[in-house]
Amino acid sequence: MFKNILVPLHLDYTDNHEKLFAGALEILDRDEGKLSLLYVNENKAHGSVYPIFDEENEKHYNHSAFVELKRIAKKHSLPEDKISFNIRDGSAHREILEEARRIKSDAIVMMATKPGLSSYFISSTPERVVRHAACSVFVIRLTEY
Repeated sequence: MFKNILVPLHLDYTDNHEKLFAGALEILDRDEGKLSLLYVNENKAHGSVYPIFDEENEKHYNHSAFVELKRIAKKHSLPEDKISFNIRDGSAHREILEEARRIKSDAIVMMATKPGLSSYFISSTPERVVRHAACSVFVIRLTEY
């Protein structure tokens, strides 16, 4: 069983969160385990969006994401005493890997879509995380593609 699991969330795929959390809780050490929910704000990573986000907009956006993470945790009855939340800015795969290192995660549980033609040329976030993570990575397939 794993004691420190990082769970990156995509806030738009809420229908799949139940499946994601079921997977994370299945491998979580019931006594000492904790979940760290992570949302990566990629606005700064995409140059076309960044100019319209000033510092105040960015704070509001990240605060809204934090509130949404807490709402999702409550909706899925995640154990409050075993959960933490974090928001990072940047490229999803880099920030997931950096957060896993920072918190000394022993596992990452994340969602993935069915691979398509584009992933043969530009790899997906889960593929990059699996390839570069220093810990175990569990990939939960989305039910809807």
